[in-house]
Amino acid sequence: MKVLSGLDWFVTIVKVIALVFGAYIVYLAWKGYRRNSNRPLLFVALGFALITGATVIEGLLYVVVAPLSDPISNLLLALLVSTTITLIGFFVIIYSIYSAK
Repeated sequence: MKVLSGLDWFVTIVKVIALVFGAYIVYLAWKGYRRNSNRPLLFVALGFALITGATVIEGLLYVVVAPLSDPISNLLLALLVSTTITLIGFFVIIYSIYSAK
């Protein structure tokens, strides 16, 4: 496992803050869905859960996988996986907007 430097700790703290805010948005959307049975809010919750999860997965991939071989290609792999999951989350949120009509 990789030893974290000062910048790594800063990035980790920022990602934890993003996780907390993302989880709160997911909670609010889920709560709205449960209260109103509004199906588009379920997809909003799912989309934000994917986006929030992508941030966490990127950080975990970087810390766990990066030390195994070439750090640059592993960083790019972490970014690719994270961005792909984020893109899926955005599509789910867009679907929720159009399904509300």
